[in-house]
Amino acid sequence: LAQRFIDEANTVSGDLVLRAAKRGRNASELIGVVLSKYLIERELTGDQRYFGWYFLDDYAAWLGQKEEQIADILALSPEIAEDGSRQLSVIISESKYIDHANLSAKSKESQKQLRQTVDRIAKALFGDPGRLDRDIWLSRFSDMVLNGIHFPANAQLDLSQWRRDIRDGKCGIHLRGYSHVFVSGPTDCPECSSFAAVAECNNAYQETFSRAKLRQLIIHFWKYTDPVSVRQENSDQDIWSEKVYQRPSDRIKTLIKTTKKSAGIARASALTDAIETIDPASSTEAQAPLQSTDIAPLAPLPAATSAPASSSEESHSSIQQTEDSTADSEADKLWLKEIESRTKGGLQQFQLQSKLISSVLTPNAALLKFQGSSNLTVEQVTKRRSEFLTTHGLNLITIRAEPGVVSLSVARPTRRILRFEEAWARWNPQISAHGNQELLIGVKEDDGSLLFYSPIRNAPHALVAGSTGSGKSVLMQNIILSIAATNIPEQAKIILIDPKQVDYMIFEGLPHLEGGIIDQQELAISTLSAVVTEMDRRYSVMKENKVTKILDLYKKPDATERPPILWVIHDEFAEWMMTDDYKEAVTSIVGRLGVKARAAGIFLIFAAQRPDSSVMPMQLRSNLGNRLILKVDSEGTSEIALGEKGAERLLGKGHLAAKLEGESD
Repeated sequence: LAQRFIDEANTVSGDLVLRAAKRGRNASELIGVVLSKYLIERELTGDQRYFGWYFLDDYAAWLGQKEEQIADILALSPEIAEDGSRQLSVIISESKYIDHANLSAKSKESQKQLRQTVDRIAKALFGDPGRLDRDIWLSRFSDMVLNGIHFPANAQLDLSQWRRDIRDGKCGIHLRGYSHVFVSGPTDCPECSSFAAVAECNNAYQETFSRAKLRQLIIHFWKYTDPVSVRQENSDQDIWSEKVYQRPSDRIKTLIKTTKKSAGIARASALTDAIETIDPASSTEAQAPLQSTDIAPLAPLPAATSAPASSSEESHSSIQQTEDSTADSEADKLWLKEIESRTKGGLQQFQLQSKLISSVLTPNAALLKFQGSSNLTVEQVTKRRSEFLTTHGLNLITIRAEPGVVSLSVARPTRRILRFEEAWARWNPQISAHGNQELLIGVKEDDGSLLFYSPIRNAPHALVAGSTGSGKSVLMQNIILSIAATNIPEQAKIILIDPKQVDYMIFEGLPHLEGGIIDQQELAISTLSAVVTEMDRRYSVMKENKVTKILDLYKKPDATERPPILWVIHDEFAEWMMTDDYKEAVTSIVGRLGVKARAAGIFLIFAAQRPDSSVMPMQLRSNLGNRLILKVDSEGTSEIALGEKGAERLLGKGHLAAKLEGESD
């Protein structure tokens, strides 16, 4: 095996081989280079394949970089395509053969060296517009193919034609880069294998092999077998069978313009030369950028399309969507794969572990779950959130801790709408003698299951918050629809208080409404006071019937009364809470209801844009245990409404953070 490594090293021309042979200091690096060479060779194996291997340190001057800033080896492999055309594979490799203690630093260093080298070559060959040094690079490649690749005497190759095609840019080129990191020790080295796209570098990847995986690679090397199975264990995508060939950019065209000077300046006509560089792509018609519109909601659901249209803009933006936008396209699925690679690359660039456990495309985002460790925590990712956005173009909506997992949610460029009918078709409410108190409010992003709010299972009262355009009114409308659709008026009554006076006009005449839509302060205070009186009365009924809660009356055959569930829904209460009389009255009333209302079958849902302390005292807020929070305007508002930061990063139009009492998350 050792002799095999020596023989393979000798096939690579370069000064590093001599240094390693003389001093032994570079032996580890040379082992990494030989293994990297073997991986590339097996990847490109095919009929009539020939290889040229070049140490890039010997070409540092040509690349215009220092030796320590460039990748290790360059592989050139010409081939004839099925249609008879000539193609050239150009593979750049940077390898590290290291101890586990140096993994983080060396992985980042390896990515940087590979990125600088691949980026330099890619821009020279495929830059748009074409670069002036394009011909120099192609000419050098043609010389390296002829001088560095040993073709057998019987090879059916017209070498002069190969040279011309490469130099003239007629030869398709497959350019790819690899950062291969081989972890050789210690003997108890943990499993650290990974695969990620190198950030800011097209078609470049970093493969990390743990000590156990390195052993498997060396066995393949020893037995001349294909190591692709070991590589595939690190990744859920097969990039090794994909080869994309593209032609170099068109040559720069230079026009010499001659202009005759005025005869008065000189008797002999003098010519002035103007050299104009023409972009070959300038004659093509520019394509207009695709127009994307923020769609959703994930939650809340839009109002039913069969209902009369509301004047609320939120309702219109949710309802008026085409059916084409209800399903994810192939482009969306490809975007998810791209986001996986970019996120992995970003984590690796920040020297964080990037082992992806699962990924799923939600209506709002790509939800990626990475294996948590001391080298990947929520705090480490959170402090780099702005760098993910500016450097990698990844808008991280949420960064959540789960058992053994760090879950990242990356915003989609175009969100998918969740149609009202689509969610309700999956809802099978369990309606009993006392009706239904489990309300459908949305769909969970992590698994697509339905999200319910129940004042019986969760806390009895709820706070809804969200700024303009967040979808708050649509959510409130859907809650009312859920109550009315699953309860007859004898089972559920709704007291609806609407200071804005416009959002709930569609519910005028709903038989469940108690006293119509209340839009005056004085009437609202008297109605809430009446609710307290009704609560006390219900306790007397429960005492008389010897039950502890109102729902038990429905099970009791000889119950003297079966009062309906009473829902008190108050939208935009913050507007009236700025009035001292109203604030004092409502705080007192809600305080009493918060303590005793559940057993009496009375449930409160209060909504506001900004439920801060000036309009919502702590005592009132603490009585509203369930939090249904849409996008808010600031971190401070999120902390008040949700109890933590994050709601300010929601995407609006129905994107919801639900914190329900009694739920695990």
